Amino acid sequence: MSIMDNRDMDEDSQEKIKSRMEYLEKMNSWYFIALQRLASLGDLHKDVKLYRDPKFLFVTARNYLKQHLEFRTLAFYLVDESDNHFLLKDCHPESDRDLIERETHCQIEKGNFAWALRLNRPLIVQGQNSHNEIILHTVATKTRVAGMFVGRFKKNIHKIPIEQLNLISIILSNTAYAIENGSLYKFVRDQNTNLEQTVKKRTRTLENKTRKLKKEIEERTKIEEELKRSNQDLQDFASIASHDLQEPLRKVIMFGDRLNAQFSAKMNEKALGYLERMSNAAARMQILIDELLLYSRVSSKAKPFTATNLEKIVHEVLSDLESRLNRSSAKIVIENLPTVEADGIQMRQLFQNLISNALKFHKKDIPPEVLIQGHVNGSGSCEIIVRDNGIGFDEQYAQRIFKPFERLHGRSEYEGTGMGLAICRKIVKRHGGSIGVKSRPNEGCEFSITLPLKQVKK
Repeated sequence: MSIMDNRDMDEDSQEKIKSRMEYLEKMNSWYFIALQRLASLGDLHKDVKLYRDPKFLFVTARNYLKQHLEFRTLAFYLVDESDNHFLLKDCHPESDRDLIERETHCQIEKGNFAWALRLNRPLIVQGQNSHNEIILHTVATKTRVAGMFVGRFKKNIHKIPIEQLNLISIILSNTAYAIENGSLYKFVRDQNTNLEQTVKKRTRTLENKTRKLKKEIEERTKIEEELKRSNQDLQDFASIASHDLQEPLRKVIMFGDRLNAQFSAKMNEKALGYLERMSNAAARMQILIDELLLYSRVSSKAKPFTATNLEKIVHEVLSDLESRLNRSSAKIVIENLPTVEADGIQMRQLFQNLISNALKFHKKDIPPEVLIQGHVNGSGSCEIIVRDNGIGFDEQYAQRIFKPFERLHGRSEYEGTGMGLAICRKIVKRHGGSIGVKSRPNEGCEFSITLPLKQVKK
């Protein structure tokens, strides 16, 4: 090989090396610029405005895309989640909207749109209506397709470096994440709004209920105060009845007895009749005052509730009524009476009144029979039945007989003040129970009493 040939080879090598160096410097400069642009993509996530305003997001994405390739038109389609159709949401310039719509429709018919979706990378095709090359690229995250980017180049590009295409993919991927973040932001914002509205609504409801409850409490407080005053008035009346009324009544009875003892022999029959009627009236008045006192003291002089054996109470009552039971040849049957929390003294009064009524209102020449039967049910209460074979009454008077001073029979037929059953009802009510009666004329009575086994703590 000659010296000239060696010299030519050296020159060629130097040219190649120089050309290679220039290419490397150019690529190095391009990569440096690309890295700077990649770093700036963080703004898509940093600026919260992107999440709140999609228009600002599209403007920002367009600016990044224009830095890499010369576009005549840039358009973004987003998926309508209601029917999964792609809707054109942004087109720049706006005057190319109809052109882009026609171009996209052509690409859909040719299958390029679907192909770009499957590829999930840039697809460059020849435009049908604009005679410019078109780039189709999905706007998607790893899990969700948000839309499609359609770009129309200013001039036909024979070859685009893979690095630039990768940058476009990165920009559109970041755009997809920003769109997804925007959707999540909107979802959270809507949820917060709904939550705030729900809280406000419930707060208003609670305030209304609170006001209503407060009003009810105030009204109840007034009623309780009135009830206290009424009870106090009743106690004052009881005090008057026990002292101011009974004292002169005792004197009437005493002087009547003295008149009868000292002057009955000197009185004619008419005067003796007057004296007897006066003494009987005074005695009835004494009984009535005692009954009124007993009625008023059901609440005012009540004892605490304790465990009370009702069967034991009934036997004590029968012991007190022994002489009346013997005179009438009465038969009393006691079955399954339970133990309840109650005021023992008032339970004794309750059964004494009911049994006394059964003995009083028995049929002529027929010995009274009384069944006192208990039954515990599953609701924490018990039912007590007091049934007799007496004269009974018309059931239309079933409520009337529990009122004070109510009598269904004249005083000449049956003694009494009409207070016995009123006292019974008040005792049962104080114990949180109820009392009722069933009856027919000449078929006896059946009193039904419901009492709680345990008293509610107040």
